[in-house]
Amino acid sequence: MNTDTCLCQIQAMNSLPEDCIAKILSLTTPADVCRSSAVSRIFKSAAYSDNVWNHFLPTHFPAGFTAPTDLTTRKQLFFSLAHNPLLLNDSHLQSFWLERKSGNKCYMMAARSLSIAWGDDQRYWHWITLPDTRFGQVAELIMVWWLEITGKINISLLSDDTLYAAYLIFKWNDSPYGFRRLVEASLVLIDTEMTDDVQPSLVSLMQIPGTEEEAPCAVMRRDGWYEVELGHLFERRGDMGEIEMSLKETKGPFDKKGLILYGIEIRPMP
Repeated sequence: MNTDTCLCQIQAMNSLPEDCIAKILSLTTPADVCRSSAVSRIFKSAAYSDNVWNHFLPTHFPAGFTAPTDLTTRKQLFFSLAHNPLLLNDSHLQSFWLERKSGNKCYMMAARSLSIAWGDDQRYWHWITLPDTRFGQVAELIMVWWLEITGKINISLLSDDTLYAAYLIFKWNDSPYGFRRLVEASLVLIDTEMTDDVQPSLVSLMQIPGTEEEAPCAVMRRDGWYEVELGHLFERRGDMGEIEMSLKETKGPFDKKGLILYGIEIRPMP
């Protein structure tokens, strides 16, 4: 396509009513809308329209969501939620944000909201505070033989027709031990006929020589924490039930220590 043809198409688009351009932009992506604002004044005006950004915001926000009061446009709300996860119900148990490229819902469940075997026994786990975390406490493993961490979330909280994955978010203290073996990870939609057929996968929380091709390994994130995938599923419109996500090591008769648990993150897969 030559330059003259492009100019003619831009001129033709500029002759459309602004609300028509806004409708067209709402069928693209947030990135496309932002880029289009450089085309012309009418595109720039349409790109700021609340009608456009309403398309990228959820139809239904999760219970406990309260929008920041200092945001005057839907575009501001979108980018606030894309960059600044909000604590739901002003609690320190769950946070919510939007994926920037799609507007799909994302969640993180705090360690305090998870079921942790012996998590309330100070002989085995300590609850500590760390800087630069969005929740009040994280869980530090003192020593267990039986490791079992489980979280649940209602599938209706997720965005429709989206492939999601759940990730355990963690790091190590100065003296980790007992994790140079593969552990079991699983994600299932409970209360369905297929639950019993789902087999856990094996993952590695540490680099284990010789297992690179056998099992996925945890990777370090930009925020300095590690993440390992527990499993994934496709959320179809109308799906009902709870998703159960877990990490287990219950078969090896040896002690484990040094894990610092941040929580479980549920977000769309790339």
